[in-house]
Amino acid sequence: MCYLNRLGAWPPLDLLQGNISLLNDLKGALKSIFKHYTESAKASRELRAVGELLGVQVVKPGNINGCRWLPHMSRALEALVRNYKAIMVHFENHANDHNNTEASATMRGRAKVIYRSLSRFKMVKFIHLMVDVLNELREASLLFQKDGLTLQDVSDGLSQVTLAMMEMQTTPGTSLQQFLNDVGPPEDSIYLDVKLQGPRDEQEDIRFRAMTNRLIDDFCDFVTTRFGNLEEGVLKAASTLFNHSTWPNEVAEVQTYGNDALEVFMAHFQPILDSCEDFESTDMARREWRELKLVVTRHYMHLPSCTLWQRFLQGTIGRPDQFDHMKVLVEIYLVIPMNSSCCERGFSSMKRIKSDWRSSLSNEMLNNLLQISIHGPTVADYDPEAAILKWYHGGRRMRRPELLD
Repeated sequence: MCYLNRLGAWPPLDLLQGNISLLNDLKGALKSIFKHYTESAKASRELRAVGELLGVQVVKPGNINGCRWLPHMSRALEALVRNYKAIMVHFENHANDHNNTEASATMRGRAKVIYRSLSRFKMVKFIHLMVDVLNELREASLLFQKDGLTLQDVSDGLSQVTLAMMEMQTTPGTSLQQFLNDVGPPEDSIYLDVKLQGPRDEQEDIRFRAMTNRLIDDFCDFVTTRFGNLEEGVLKAASTLFNHSTWPNEVAEVQTYGNDALEVFMAHFQPILDSCEDFESTDMARREWRELKLVVTRHYMHLPSCTLWQRFLQGTIGRPDQFDHMKVLVEIYLVIPMNSSCCERGFSSMKRIKSDWRSSLSNEMLNNLLQISIHGPTVADYDPEAAILKWYHGGRRMRRPELLD
């Protein structure tokens, strides 16, 4: 299973845009902006020139069409927010070019539509709302790319992103709050020297808040739908057993807590347990599970999950041979693969190393370079002196003449 792909490879925007018209308008505007500046090198040069005059460092407009909707949409929105002032000035010039001296009739018509859409107060406000929502989803995406990702990390990350998005239903996010601070009072509605159109009364705020709640609810439903199997089967059992923060505090409840989950977990991994010499019987595992719950709830509930199980495997919790069977189960839990990012990074490294200019690399050399690229130290931490000396003195001939002073 790869939770990164579950988050980034399935586009929920196609399902949301039918319920939220602003989202459909935003997608259309982003596609038109990308088309406008990729089909015309002249328009792209003009945008950069406008940016230089306005003091805006223009970035390339993003394309929202891609196999991973989240990074594509995030980059496109960030580029739009960053280029907003330059784009609006450029499109205004195109829209007012009635003699077709700077733009064709097609480009002038496209510029009018985009300028009219992006000069609406409600649209610009919605853009910043989407930036905040996608930033939270992107944080989860970065978490899911981490090496050594565990089930607990996934569960905690999903809970955090859901809570962060639900908080936006009552409190504006960072980008939206910055926009509200910059736009000024309702009678002005000027943002980055652009006069925004549309009402800014109490009724409009109520409608926008209702739309925000609907958008957040849809995104939360998307997260729940895509990761629903965390609450069923062996993953649910693993979370019940090894997420000690959810264990009950009462001794009477602790005695029976997780017993059914233990049976599900052992049944799922029975072939592995049968081949393990350290795992003698499930009855011993059940007895150790009862003892482990008491030990953890009495002395170690304050520890983070990763620290707890690290100490447990190191033998610092309990007597030396007290939890041999449970250690096997904990090891299985910790190595359940939650993503395939390391494999994808390996393919990216191979493409970068074995390029068209280095296509004759042997398999041994390619493997060594991949190991260095993926698992080696960073450039800042690496001391090349030993490698240089070995290269210099390891050849059959001198690398260079030894000159006497």
